[in-house]
Amino acid sequence: MNRNIVVVSGAVVKVEPLRYTPSGLSVIEMILHHRSAQQEVGHEVVTEFEIRVWVAGDMAHRLSTLCVGQRLVCRGFLAPPSRHSRQLVLRADTYQLIEGHRDHESE
Repeated sequence: MNRNIVVVSGAVVKVEPLRYTPSGLSVIEMILHHRSAQQEVGHEVVTEFEIRVWVAGDMAHRLSTLCVGQRLVCRGFLAPPSRHSRQLVLRADTYQLIEGHRDHESE
């Protein structure tokens, strides 16, 4: 079986307003800023990037109140945002807010 499962945490740096697809599906897009230290062949590698996250359905409504700086963990899969795109986004299907922490560096 092929796998495409991604889990990433980060601080929200941008949240688009809630919108609806032509079929009526609610969608929200955001950008998360991630920074961590990973081990690779015995060496520490600092990883820092921004990733576009696409959320649909009821979860989009719940996340529409997010503020810049809030931190969360998203789980989902990588896919293009449309059939005609070659770029990838994280299409999140679950999330968890990291309570009590705002990343002021990202604001």
